[in-house]
Amino acid sequence: MHARSVLSVVALTTLIAGSSLAAGCKSEAEVSVAEESVAAAPVAIEEPLTEEHDGGSVGWDIAADGNVKAIVKTPDGKPIDKDVSGTLTWKAPGGDRQVPLVLDAKTGVLVAAGPKLEADLTEVKYNVVVAGKPWNGVLHVPAGGTRVIVEGAKKAEKRPLPPGKTGPNGGVIQVVGDDVVEVVADKASGQVRVYVLNADLKPIPVGDRKIKLGFVGSGSELIVLNPGPGGLYCVGTVTAKVNPTKLTVVVAHPTHADVVLVGYRPGMHVVIGPSAPALNVVVATTWNVGVVKVNTTPGVVVVHDDDDDDDDGHVHVHVHGKHKGKHKHRHKHWH
Repeated sequence: MHARSVLSVVALTTLIAGSSLAAGCKSEAEVSVAEESVAAAPVAIEEPLTEEHDGGSVGWDIAADGNVKAIVKTPDGKPIDKDVSGTLTWKAPGGDRQVPLVLDAKTGVLVAAGPKLEADLTEVKYNVVVAGKPWNGVLHVPAGGTRVIVEGAKKAEKRPLPPGKTGPNGGVIQVVGDDVVEVVADKASGQVRVYVLNADLKPIPVGDRKIKLGFVGSGSELIVLNPGPGGLYCVGTVTAKVNPTKLTVVVAHPTHADVVLVGYRPGMHVVIGPSAPALNVVVATTWNVGVVKVNTTPGVVVVHDDDDDDDDGHVHVHVHGKHKGKHKHRHKHWH
């Protein structure tokens, strides 16, 4: 190799080495600052369910095993990691269980170890205290944790409903998994019904679905619904006959359960407190349901709507006989 070539190689090698050192080497002070910044930065909660209070917000991540992470922020989105604490109360048939929320100084996140989530919906009340001011709320959490609500909202986004559209009885409509449901309650009696709707937003028989509701308004309650007459809807009773500010719906099938928080979209903040908007669920209704015709094979019940020719306000069930030429009619009256 010529001397000039050797010198060129040496010069090039030195240049590359020098550039690498300049890029990769930092002073002790720079290294210290970088490490301190990583340690001080709060660990982000992946896709939290965030509730907005007067004074800030709380993002929740409650896992199926009961482990909890909560990040508290100011109205402008800055994490609050000082003078903050709280408690969580799991409501269960065997009795309430209260667990403390403790601030993890390294991450700036509140953590707790609660009991495993086993029911379709578990009511979890929280009391977060920020600089002496309490932020209170109620979560209805599925067995899979808060992430199930976020996933349900993502699925619902793919099937948007017409803005402001109400159900056949004037109630709230919502996509729940592969279903669309209407939730409506009678203002006078407090009876609450859930109808399953088809693509044209017309009621269809409920079938083997089992439905539960989590109401949060002036109070909170968990409502287990029972099949209505003829399988037209599921029915229960709401104690506080006022429109809820939060409504969680579970539609359970034999193989799985879908859960949504009505009106919630991924990334949005759920407003808590006096400024929270109410959902139009409790209405003055005449229960004018028209159920889409089901299979008319012999022996199968065919349900027609309330608004029939005789205008008597009752549901009529026609039982079709199995013998040719015979057509038996049996009228049941449900109020």
